[in-house]
Amino acid sequence: MKNIEITNQNLFHIDWAAADRQKFLQSIPVGRVQKNKQIAPGIMCKGVLMQDVSGNDGRSVKAMLRGRGDLRACWWNVFNVAAIVLNPCGTLESRMYAFHRMHHFVTVTRLEFLNNLGEIAWAVKTKALKLKRSVS
Repeated sequence: MKNIEITNQNLFHIDWAAADRQKFLQSIPVGRVQKNKQIAPGIMCKGVLMQDVSGNDGRSVKAMLRGRGDLRACWWNVFNVAAIVLNPCGTLESRMYAFHRMHHFVTVTRLEFLNNLGEIAWAVKTKALKLKRSVS
């Protein structure tokens, strides 16, 4: 940075990060070819930055169109209509809070059920193998 006289008039117009910015811009490789990557089946993206990961997010439209969505928008519409019918004086904020409480409860309960089901299936499989070995 050049030696300049700093006054109250030019204090806010001095580019304090000019040297750092130039150093950073020079460190970026020029002409680097980015590889095409597939982040999900049929979903292409380029490079590391600006990846389109919406295909992996169950709340996205892309996931919904590919049949991997969690139907959150549909459940919200049903819940919202039911909440308006049952409590017409309720606010949108209270309906959204109640919906998200319900959605999180259902999601956690479903995951716990699937985990328990997997543990039961594993226990049955291992005991069946032990019984099979002891019989033969």
